[in-house]
Amino acid sequence: MSRLDLAIEFAAAAHRDQLRKGTDIPYISHPYGVAMILLQAKCSEDVVIGSLLHDTLEDTDTTDEDLRSCFGSEVLRLVQGASEPDKSAPWEARKEHTLTFLKSADLPLRQLSCADKLHNLRSTRRDFEAHGDAVWRRFKRGYEQQKWYYTSLVESLGYTSRFPLLDMFQDEVEHFFLQLELPEAIRRVRRDKKLYDLVFQSLYDELDQSEPPAHEPVTLEEWKRALFGWSRRYREGLGDSFEHKQAMYQYLTSRGIDFEMNSEGADRIISVCAALKERFHLYPHEVYHHLYRNVKKGVL
Repeated sequence: MSRLDLAIEFAAAAHRDQLRKGTDIPYISHPYGVAMILLQAKCSEDVVIGSLLHDTLEDTDTTDEDLRSCFGSEVLRLVQGASEPDKSAPWEARKEHTLTFLKSADLPLRQLSCADKLHNLRSTRRDFEAHGDAVWRRFKRGYEQQKWYYTSLVESLGYTSRFPLLDMFQDEVEHFFLQLELPEAIRRVRRDKKLYDLVFQSLYDELDQSEPPAHEPVTLEEWKRALFGWSRRYREGLGDSFEHKQAMYQYLTSRGIDFEMNSEGADRIISVCAALKERFHLYPHEVYHHLYRNVKKGVL
């Protein structure tokens, strides 16, 4: 019997008497669903096996030694990482712990957690479409708290690095909780690294002459000029731009980006970063990764 087959049987036996919260659906459908997501994402066998077993330590009488002896130390580590350390703690404390932990977790742990949360979100969305707001009564906290948690998960999961499964999770979080429907033109370029590299490589070329576009950009060059135009309101301090620019500065410096105080160059970088975040609805970590990639290349 393969390790994967063994994990399927082990998980089925461990969860045999359990149901999904507020339903009559066998609980095992959840770890099976998470494993299918990870298989489709071509994750490692240990990650897939870990996903099948990820709730066994929390919700069954399975022990650490059971997992280590059957599946090895790496699977045990993944399941431990996916388990909340103190189920008796308040909901907010448990979720804050998860968000903090994921910021420094390695890729396999973040892949497993991302697939777990994605499957939960899809189940919640399906139930919401069938039952409306009544679905939130199944949870310890309601819509607003769940919205905070899922949107915060996107930032924590991507804090160290992005990975393809996170794109899928982010899209579904934004659609369900934020009702964010981006135009096709923005969706085409939103995750195109070439655009961000072009923007930072051209930062000092034509910034002062750029104007907000009169028509929807098409080429990367047009998008670059449009972003420079949109960044002008940040450089000029119009509206609430100063607060957004200050928040971007604080985030980037907290991540270790050093800026020369009161310099034109620093102001240009931060203004463009703020414009990127607003126009493309980016999370702070996305802006940071694009900026840091170009800092490492010596562009800035």
